[in-house]
Amino acid sequence: MSKKNEKPQCIPLCYPDNYKWDKVKGKLVEKKKSRGLLVVCEDALEIIRSIDGPICPVAITGPARCGKSYIASQLIEPRTDKCVFETSAKMKPQTMGIWMSTDVFKKTLSNGTEVTVIILDTEGLDAYSAHKEDDMLMFALMALMSSVLVYNNKGSVNAEDINKLSWISKLNKVFRWRGDGQKATTLLENEFIKFFPNFMWLLRDVTMSFMLTRDDEDVEVDFKNYLLEEVLKLEKESIMTEAKVKEANATRRALLKSFPVFDALTLPMPSLDQSVLKDMDKGKNRGRLNQAFLKEVDVFISHCGTLMKPKKAWPYVGNINGHQFTKMLQQYVSGFSKTKSISVDAVVTSVIDALLQEVVGLVFADYCIAMDEYAKTALPCQNYEIINKHNNCLFKSMRKFKEKSKYVNDVGCLEKYRNILKERMVQYSDDGAMVIGGYLHTILKKNEKESYTFCKQLVDELLVENVKPGKSYRRQSSYGSSVDFINEQYKERARGPQIWHVYKTVLAAKIEEMSRGISTIKEDGGVKSKTKFDPNKNLIENVAEEEEREREKLKEQMLALKKEEEKTIRAMVDEDIVDEQKQSEADFQERSAATKVQVETLKRTHKDLAKELQLTVDKMGQENKKREEELIRKRENMMRQS
Repeated sequence: MSKKNEKPQCIPLCYPDNYKWDKVKGKLVEKKKSRGLLVVCEDALEIIRSIDGPICPVAITGPARCGKSYIASQLIEPRTDKCVFETSAKMKPQTMGIWMSTDVFKKTLSNGTEVTVIILDTEGLDAYSAHKEDDMLMFALMALMSSVLVYNNKGSVNAEDINKLSWISKLNKVFRWRGDGQKATTLLENEFIKFFPNFMWLLRDVTMSFMLTRDDEDVEVDFKNYLLEEVLKLEKESIMTEAKVKEANATRRALLKSFPVFDALTLPMPSLDQSVLKDMDKGKNRGRLNQAFLKEVDVFISHCGTLMKPKKAWPYVGNINGHQFTKMLQQYVSGFSKTKSISVDAVVTSVIDALLQEVVGLVFADYCIAMDEYAKTALPCQNYEIINKHNNCLFKSMRKFKEKSKYVNDVGCLEKYRNILKERMVQYSDDGAMVIGGYLHTILKKNEKESYTFCKQLVDELLVENVKPGKSYRRQSSYGSSVDFINEQYKERARGPQIWHVYKTVLAAKIEEMSRGISTIKEDGGVKSKTKFDPNKNLIENVAEEEEREREKLKEQMLALKKEEEKTIRAMVDEDIVDEQKQSEADFQERSAATKVQVETLKRTHKDLAKELQLTVDKMGQENKKREEELIRKRENMMRQS
């Protein structure tokens, strides 16, 4: 039971719906109902969702009552003597569903990538309260959501252990794939290696040596070689072969084909003292544990570190962060609950789309805030000033979009949502000379409105200051007539795109109206005479030319802006293409290198599987080459357009 306001050491990530998560007590409370669907725990999602960077989930699975919780606790850094995941010496399983440590930790991998490691502990695959489909979902989730999958069991390895791993050969019936927008079909088994975790078989409480007969002699080998040459050796099949033999062979093949890395280690008995075994989770008993056991645990932990890698949703998508992980988990669990299958690419596409939609929303909101802040103090002003500000904000927005979407490594997807972002900011007429939509259009319209109001108020102020109805216009020595003075003042003080429109429709009309019946005094040879005032002679000349010059200037600005925008976006796309080429090549090299090691390993023991895996490597190479060629063509087309 957790103390009040104390963060629990572990928390359920998802659990059977015949339980209820009691956050206060920090435990699952069993309800009086039969087991049904899995429920995702929001408290756990909240922790993972906050991880903004590559994640590396490490999951421990295997039969019940084999000490998974203890070994999972040992993987948490910094290591402590106390067991984080609750253990029990009772026959009733302690772990229900999938649990995670609340203390996630950073780790720098051998290639320099920093990841956040999440340790996951699962219920036994053969828990008495679970159904076969529960085990299927549990194993499918672990395969989909982890970077390293540790299969933990005890004692010896026999046919029953192979049977417990039969889910691996059946996952192709669970995973669905649409493929080029077509109707969903089962995902081919040889595709698993592209996104499956690295696999570690950990055999516990080993007391005997592993012996193989080679050249009529018994030879001691390590556990991995024993698995490859004895346990996972394919049995000969014929038309009369029993179904269970075929199923076992299918499991063996899937186990060796599906994971990028297949490895195996053993641990000796931790103690012969039952009282010590019952309280292994108590730090005080560490000194009483078998020192050979503790030493091999250290070896296991170090070896797991070499298997760690960033979790990917799917090749060429990129590393996923905590937020994407939670979205995928929710959809996987929901999809399996409804159809007993998981549409892998549909989930990945949905999650990536949701992420980029969110990024577009956040970046666009920042753009709007920046433009609004500018508008508060700058409006009314000339449109080209707003356009220059927009151009600056657009560049920053595109950079921000790239930064927030850095874990998406799909050029087409990034380009699609970058264009959506740009169109929310600005849309142009076909010739590019006018803004016809987007937030920039809203700001420009607001500028016109404020410009009209400002210029009209200026007209009123100038007339009040310089014209008195019923009297002659006051003369201004520096400008000549009062009208000249008003014209000059208007030209100097008027602001915005409505200057000439207000001049023609408001100022000129008011001067003409106020001049009716007002005469000026003209001295002619000392003789005073009255002449009718003609306002048109005193108005600014060539207003139409001024307007045309403004229109041409704005058009030039618009075309220059559009050209600059296109240049900025082309540069961004070019960066995306280069990034995707680098990441694709790195991903391919990582997967193919691991698979080639397996090929070399299996050549001696499973020649047929080695050939199949080699074909898989070759196919991955062809796919990678084709993808690179497509990216190169796209980049060349982009360069030609520029």
